Amino acid sequence: MNKQSVSCAILLAAGRGKRLSPYTDNIPKPLLAYNGKPTLTYLLDSLREARVRRVALVTHHLSDQIIDYACTYQKNHDIDILCTPQSQLGGTADALESAANQLPEDWLSGSLLLSATDYLVSKCFFPNFLDFHASHAQAVSISLKQVGDEQTMRSSVQIDACGYIKEVVEKPPPGSAPSEYTANLTYVLPSEILTLLEGVEASPRGEREVQSAINRFLRTQGPARGLLQPTPAEWQPNFSVA
Repeated sequence: MNKQSVSCAILLAAGRGKRLSPYTDNIPKPLLAYNGKPTLTYLLDSLREARVRRVALVTHHLSDQIIDYACTYQKNHDIDILCTPQSQLGGTADALESAANQLPEDWLSGSLLLSATDYLVSKCFFPNFLDFHASHAQAVSISLKQVGDEQTMRSSVQIDACGYIKEVVEKPPPGSAPSEYTANLTYVLPSEILTLLEGVEASPRGEREVQSAINRFLRTQGPARGLLQPTPAEWQPNFSVA
C-alpha cells in the first residue's frame, strides 16, 4: 500500500459531555474555556502549526455554537473548516462515516487525521505527531500516553517485541491491560479505513466504535506505529480548571 499524505483532519465535536454537566448543558464541551481559550482553539492552533489547512468538525450537541465558533475562527486564520452534522450520537465510527459522507472527495483523497476535541494540547502536539507519521512506513499512526492502572482499564494497546502496535484494546478487564500505554483518540488513518466502517457492529453501549475498524485494518494490512506524547493536561492527577 502506498502511504498517503494527510488530506484533512476530522475532529469529533458532537458529544453531549455528560460527565461535565452542568457545564455542558449550555456550552458544548469543545468550547469550554481553559485559561481564557476554548479547548477547540488549542487543537486548531496546533493543526495550523502542523500545516493542516482542511478541518472537518463533526457536530451534534449545541451545534449552532460550534458552527458560529468555526466561522469566526476561519475568518481570522488561514484554514478551511467544514461542519458535518451527525444526526444522532452513534459512536466514533458512526461520526467518521457521517463526516465522510458529507465531505468533498478531495478532502478524503489522502490519509485522515482523526481526533477527539476534549484534549488540551500544546502547539507542537500535531506537528510532532505528523512528523512521526512521515518518519515510518506504516499506514496507521496512533498517539499514545502513559497512564496509571486505572486509566489502562479504559483503553490499552498491544505492542509486539519490535514496537509495532497490533491491537487497540478497549476496556480490558482489571489487571489484563497488555501494556502501560493507552491510545489517545488521535490517529492518522488511511482513506481505506472508510470502507471498513460499514461492518462495525454496535458495542454493548449501543455505539459503533472506530477502534473496531482500526483493529480489522491492523489484522489484514499490517500493524501501526505509536508515538508516546505528553499526557494531556486534563489527565494529570493535580489538574484544575482554576
